[in-house]
Amino acid sequence: MTATAEGRRVGAWALVERIGGGGQAAVYRARHAALGRDAALKLVHREVWADPAFRVRFRRECEALLALRHPHIVPIHDAGEQDGRGFLVMALAREGSLAARLAAGPLDPVEATALLGPVADALDAAHAAGLVHRDVTPANVLLDPGGPWLADFGIARRLDATAMTAEGFLVGTAGFLAPEVIEGRPAGPASDRYALAAVAFEALTGRPPFRADGAPGLLFAHVNRPVPRASSLRPGLAPGVDAALQKGLAKDPRDRPATARELVQSIRAGAARPPRRLRRAARPAVVAAVAAVAACGAATGLALTLGGGGEPAPPAPLATVVTEPPLTVPAPGGRDLPAHPAAADDLPGLAGTAGAAAADVGELRVVSVPGGQGEMAAAAEALAGPGMWVQPLEVDGAPIGLVVASPIDLVGTMDRWALRALDGHVVLVRGRGADPARYAAGLSA
Repeated sequence: MTATAEGRRVGAWALVERIGGGGQAAVYRARHAALGRDAALKLVHREVWADPAFRVRFRRECEALLALRHPHIVPIHDAGEQDGRGFLVMALAREGSLAARLAAGPLDPVEATALLGPVADALDAAHAAGLVHRDVTPANVLLDPGGPWLADFGIARRLDATAMTAEGFLVGTAGFLAPEVIEGRPAGPASDRYALAAVAFEALTGRPPFRADGAPGLLFAHVNRPVPRASSLRPGLAPGVDAALQKGLAKDPRDRPATARELVQSIRAGAARPPRRLRRAARPAVVAAVAAVAACGAATGLALTLGGGGEPAPPAPLATVVTEPPLTVPAPGGRDLPAHPAAADDLPGLAGTAGAAAADVGELRVVSVPGGQGEMAAAAEALAGPGMWVQPLEVDGAPIGLVVASPIDLVGTMDRWALRALDGHVVLVRGRGADPARYAAGLSA
């Protein structure tokens, strides 16, 4: 059947209209010939069905859906083979998919966690039954007035089963693959929880946690790049949301939440927790001034109470409370951008440096640390591990800083750093390709 298959019969179902599909199958709205009930019918492409390994995976999807029967796993109505093509009939999601919903913009935390909570329960049920989904994405979260459904268990695998794919072949969607899967280790429940955290990140910010020009760069990012803070992409998100997403997207599976429900609950709790107002310790000189004013006021008050003679002492001048300036990082064009305190992994060779600030600028991580040439050299030395080299960062042939990169990164998919000492600070710019060097070179001296 082709795109003109509407009206044809597949088993007991008449195809009404095509509503989706991809490289493996087309999805139609279909109507049961006798019952008049509508459903979603997945019709596998003929050339795909010819692959014996795919037919086994397809049967696995049918078996997984029939075995689980969870209220938030898409119900299955029928399955079979006809004219050299497999088909699977599922309940029709009347409100489309989460991917389609997110095309209109991100969700607020209350809506996102209300939607993902049932999906998390479905994942936990699958894991309890010994199944790993391996392809949790917004496209596989279906929306219906009765609640969301987790769909497409076509590449689900039993925890005790052996992998069926050829060595080096990744199964899943690149934007949501856990680092351990990319590195060739078996997918487990923690891999599904990583994918769910990536779905939550996209639901809250409108974009997945990592972006790249192609699959190799995207896979590299999942394994090696730090997770951007969701609040830097969508101001207004509480810091607790950042912390929950960072834990869900931890590189080490052992560092992720123990269940999918725990992940969503931590996001919900983080969103409900108001941001703490940071109090900076007053400088010693200011403390002394305030103490002197207080002592003077107390003495004056005592004299007045006792009826001491003479003119009342003039009021003591109010102390000026000195506050720390807001944290910023420099940007090309002489601008300063709002920033937050840098984390330890932002400061190679400089851990513990006071006043260090960091911000995500597009796909770049920009860090500003008080210091000069010595600190820049220390950072470069810490970054120049095995397989990395250090070369000058130049403008018009004149060296102005350093670049740390891998000599085998021929297509610019691996992380590199540009470092520059500038106005009493060392600026470290992390990213891919030529962007870090371009950013650092554009800073005003």
